[in-house]
Amino acid sequence: MISVFGRILVENILPAFAVIGVGVLADRVLHVDKRGLSRLAIYVLAPCLVFDAIAGSVVEGDQFWRLVAHLVLVTIAMCCVSILVAKLLGWSSKQLNALVLSTAFLNSGNLGLSVVLFSLGEAGLEYAAVFFVMSNLMCNSLAAWFAARGAHQGNGWRALGQVARLPGAYAFLLAMLVRWTGFAVPPLLAKPIGLMGQASVPVMLLLLGMQLSQTKLSARYGQVGVGVFLRLVVGTLVALGAAPLVGLKGLPRSVAVLQGSMPTAVTSSLLAITFDADADYVTSVVFLTTLLSSISLSLLLSFLL
Repeated sequence: MISVFGRILVENILPAFAVIGVGVLADRVLHVDKRGLSRLAIYVLAPCLVFDAIAGSVVEGDQFWRLVAHLVLVTIAMCCVSILVAKLLGWSSKQLNALVLSTAFLNSGNLGLSVVLFSLGEAGLEYAAVFFVMSNLMCNSLAAWFAARGAHQGNGWRALGQVARLPGAYAFLLAMLVRWTGFAVPPLLAKPIGLMGQASVPVMLLLLGMQLSQTKLSARYGQVGVGVFLRLVVGTLVALGAAPLVGLKGLPRSVAVLQGSMPTAVTSSLLAITFDADADYVTSVVFLTTLLSSISLSLLLSFLL
């Protein structure tokens, strides 16, 4: 277990934090426009990643939909738990939506894919890619709705209008159409789409660092602690419990549980920045869950392997 912990920390956590550190320096030295860069990631880079991964997936249909069902079940369960906890604690509508953003949406991409590759190999990576793409779709639809709703003080209709303008869901539908019809995307289009999709991960990490450079983590330890506990502890238990409910076994089960236990999605922070939805809180939870996931993921891997 000590060996697993050390390898995850060195090979998967520290490289991500190195890029985050560059983002911190970029914000303080270059004063980059975070909002403009986050819009580029959400409206251009992330949709390219969604399309490229879904259109080229080779996972069989049965397992594909079981993985989708697992992610949807985990996401809905964590949304419900977070809403209940926020209401019990008497949090405002903006705080409630920030908590949901911090606990229900996963970093199954830049961190999740690398951890799965290291621990479960190339075979696991195929399943992890499906989970990541669907997670990204949830971030660009449901998470965006919560972010916009938080910015508009609970006005769901205005939030829905903003979400409808996001391209992530449309990229997914187009990719599914390509997958179903067997259409071969011409290299002239496929290659630039793939390149832009690959750029989304480092850009998201840089943006996280830029936001962290202006975030005071010590200001709201109690509230941030609630989000960290829900994402890393409750989220892992929910991911474990959801797997048998959707019929996942063997390698697909291990991948789904591992991906469902990842820290908070960097995209949640981008959405909070874009919609001005308590970005300091969301980014604090993203940072701490990412840091502490080196411990939680090591423990989970010792159970799964």
